[in-house]
Amino acid sequence: MQNKEQLMEMKSEHDLWQNKIQFYRGEIKQLNSHLGDIANLGSSMDIMPLVEHFQNQFIRQKEVLDIIRHEFKEHENLIEKVENEQAVKENIQKLHFNQREKLAQFERIFKELQVEYNLFLNKLT
Repeated sequence: MQNKEQLMEMKSEHDLWQNKIQFYRGEIKQLNSHLGDIANLGSSMDIMPLVEHFQNQFIRQKEVLDIIRHEFKEHENLIEKVENEQAVKENIQKLHFNQREKLAQFERIFKELQVEYNLFLNKLT
């Protein structure tokens, strides 16, 4: 019975992860839109390389989120499949831990990017 509870807990955590992914996708969209506004203001050529840098970073972070989201969905499907297969249950916990770490790593990198972006914005004012 404990294994079934663990699987249900993993499914619950997956729901939380999917919500975080949607949140970060929205954040990236908003940051990218704001950056587009800065670029459209006819800003000086001095900042254009930085604008391009952040555009590339936002694109990359969205790609990373898409990969993570896909991996989470595959993992979630595996959780549902293995409820009846004892041999795979131990490995799924290891995979689940790895998925948790990927999201945590993304969050750390994204927060660093936000700090860098905010410093850039502060220099513009």
